[in-house]
Amino acid sequence: MSQLVKSFLLACLALTLAVGVSFAQGQFSPVIQVGDTTITRHEIDQRTRFLALLRAPGDPRNLAREQLINEAVQMTAAEGAGLVPGPGQVEAGLAEFAGRANLSTEQFITALGQNGVGAETFRDFVTAGVAWREYTRARFGETARDIPRVQIERTLAQTGTEGGLRVLVSEILLPATTPETTRASRERAAELSGITSEADFATAARQFSVANSRARGGELNWVALESLPEEVRDIIAALSPGQISRPVEFENAIGLFLLRDAERAPAGAPEDLSVDYALYYEATREAAARVAGRIDTCDDLYGVAQDSAPERLVRETRAIGGLPADVRQAIARLDLNETTIIERGGRPAVLMLCARQASLESEVDFDLVANRLLNQRLTAIAADHLADLRANTHIADLVN
Repeated sequence: MSQLVKSFLLACLALTLAVGVSFAQGQFSPVIQVGDTTITRHEIDQRTRFLALLRAPGDPRNLAREQLINEAVQMTAAEGAGLVPGPGQVEAGLAEFAGRANLSTEQFITALGQNGVGAETFRDFVTAGVAWREYTRARFGETARDIPRVQIERTLAQTGTEGGLRVLVSEILLPATTPETTRASRERAAELSGITSEADFATAARQFSVANSRARGGELNWVALESLPEEVRDIIAALSPGQISRPVEFENAIGLFLLRDAERAPAGAPEDLSVDYALYYEATREAAARVAGRIDTCDDLYGVAQDSAPERLVRETRAIGGLPADVRQAIARLDLNETTIIERGGRPAVLMLCARQASLESEVDFDLVANRLLNQRLTAIAADHLADLRANTHIADLVN
């Protein structure tokens, strides 16, 4: 081989190595600065591929950027509080997430690797979620725990607690009224069935669902499993919290259901609560409104009614199930010592809620309801706190 050829080959090899090093440096170069944390192009590429495999709704690359920024903020807060999760917590989180797909952690990581996603991407995603959950519970758990008894009672009065297994479900209903919409909805349902978080499911519900629950992100109230339609009862019963059902076809819709929570509840329903209430009848709504404006408690009505016919004031304690329908419906919307005006027998009446209490034989589980309200409050507080942390963190795009 001539010296000229050798020189040419060496030059080509040097150029190839330089291009390779430059490409690698470009892949791992920082593209976003979040406080003291940098996010690389490789991390965004990996998270984008990960989210695409999970069929997350929306643009997976934009979602990847937002998730990684949020997670950098969350990890900084957790580390500052000394709440970085240990290996055992992370492994449990990995197993729980993989279990949603009925896979072991090793099987899930293998499947990701076969599609170009590294195990570290999966681990970072889960670690951030575990860290944030521990941080928010430690920081806000006691604050959120103070659920007023009156709020628990009002929730019970409106929803009750059915005995047996109860489920907390979110829904997405897609239209299937013509062959064209049915075909399109089947394709969309297949995509949405890969969603892996409640937040993403809620986003998809608001965007695609035709159900009335779309404004609430598809969320439904607690419901007894046995009261669900037969076509979805067994499907939901087979889910674990956090899992999404396969698409279910109805007569004019295709449904997807997310099981947010499930619990074995003791028997108890709104009928198991009794209420102390007062009704004061007046001649006109204007007169009733004036009375309502003068009273602060039910006992004040005795002074108002002292010169009136006895039948104008009704004060009694009854089980909610035994109340007249109009009174029961109005009381469900009232707080303690709150009033409203209703029409009864063609006459306006001031209705005031004096107290709510469990009946002597009631098995209503107040702690169960309080725990549900606690989780809802903690989720809202954590979201607001993350927004504040992010607003106070220096975030810079290092590329644009």
